[in-house]
Amino acid sequence: MLIRDVLILAAESLGRTDLSASIRSAYSAAVSSGTVPAGETAVLLRCYRLVENEVALDHLPLKAEERMTPSEGYLAFTDFSYPPVDVIEVCDPSGRNTEFEVFPARLRLKEPTGSVVVKYTYAPEEPTIDGETAFSDKVSARLLAFGVVREYLLSAGRYAEAAVWDTKYTEALRAAGLSRRKLCVRARRWV
Repeated sequence: MLIRDVLILAAESLGRTDLSASIRSAYSAAVSSGTVPAGETAVLLRCYRLVENEVALDHLPLKAEERMTPSEGYLAFTDFSYPPVDVIEVCDPSGRNTEFEVFPARLRLKEPTGSVVVKYTYAPEEPTIDGETAFSDKVSARLLAFGVVREYLLSAGRYAEAAVWDTKYTEALRAAGLSRRKLCVRARRWV
């Protein structure tokens, strides 16, 4: 699904047909000449970025797997295809787990080996209006549009309306099976 479609759906949810027309023209300008959107279209794109990051970091992590060769027992995060958020597992080519330690800019393998397979989660790339969303069909355009509308209204200072859209957004996350359960600790009772 295209980011443009999510932004148009969000603009129409706001009742702003002028904004959806502006998004369509910004999309065609981006495709033909590579220009960056401006004005309210840029604000909606920034709101989309916030929602995409929230979903990717809190609800549905984007996962990648790469085969890499360490240099002196280290793997620099700049060598990864995507900027890693969390390293899940490091295995040797036969599938046996390898111990590792995470540092701010690199990953240290405790046992020097040849190539390794690294499984990790990552943050989505900076979106463009002519790009595709980072998610599969499990995250619908409607769900993302609800989040975009919420962020747009928050940035405009329309807090009461944003609260309504926040409820719609969290319900859509719950319906998609992506919501996080609230953690609670049971009260202690004296016997």
